[in-house]
Amino acid sequence: MKSYGKSRGDDQSSPQELASRLKERVYVTFTALAVLLAMNLHSHDPKPGASAVSLVVTVAAILLAGLVADLISHSTVHSSLPTRAELRHQLEVAWGAGGAIVGPLVLLGLSALGVFSTSTALIWGQWMLVAALAFFAWLSLRRSKLGFWRTLWLMFVLGLVGVVVIALQLLAHS
Repeated sequence: MKSYGKSRGDDQSSPQELASRLKERVYVTFTALAVLLAMNLHSHDPKPGASAVSLVVTVAAILLAGLVADLISHSTVHSSLPTRAELRHQLEVAWGAGGAIVGPLVLLGLSALGVFSTSTALIWGQWMLVAALAFFAWLSLRRSKLGFWRTLWLMFVLGLVGVVVIALQLLAHS
């Protein structure tokens, strides 16, 4: 077993590394979901460019906040700064979690090209993020010893929480 070459989802990743990747991806996905909901509910005529900028800036801010929190908590627990390998892992987690918004950004790009409205892109982006929650749960859990049905259940629960978030936001703004 080699100690180098750890990358997203490979067999060399420790359970803690996989958990931190999933946790950050879930946080970013829910943040992006809230942003898309807010833009669609509060804007009478959302623009694709402004919507994309808002999404990128908000996600970048949450990733930076998470990275700083990881650095501070590591330093508090270990009384030292992270090693180069630990810092690299923290940066990989943040960068990888940012990938959660690629799909919604593609949809906003298509709306900028006139393929469909920005509101449609925002709505489809929300559902894409809900599906992504379940998919990334599966990616993280597929090699676990939980078994198929428990893994399926956890995927369902995470996706359901995403649907509940959408429903609660719609209910709050109706």
